[in-house]
Amino acid sequence: MNVSPFAGWSPFKKFMVISSRGSGKVADRSPFKIHRELKSILGDETIEVTKLSSGDPMVELKSNDQAKKLGAITTFLDIPVTVSPHKSLNSSKGVIRSRDLRCCSEEEMVEDLSGVTHARRIKVRRE
Repeated sequence: MNVSPFAGWSPFKKFMVISSRGSGKVADRSPFKIHRELKSILGDETIEVTKLSSGDPMVELKSNDQAKKLGAITTFLDIPVTVSPHKSLNSSKGVIRSRDLRCCSEEEMVEDLSGVTHARRIKVRRE
């Protein structure tokens, strides 16, 4: 019996953005305070934090457990916040080439392939 190497694997959003709601801005706080607060929420693992052009901190997470912990917060350093996945860094593009899929519609591929959000056929013309 072959077991898939992906059995039990669950994708998580690796890059999360902490956006301020209301008057206070997280970006106006000390980077040392931001880092200490993140360590208290996520644990002592190494935390990578990047300041986006909007000023919002983006956190690179290491595990699904960290994603759940960060996603559950509603305030950060006494500022109301929204935690959301980064719009583009949590996805990737690729090409799947399989003769077995030639009879499948694009909609069926999106529906049945885990993690696929968009599919498009590439037509190759040969002379």
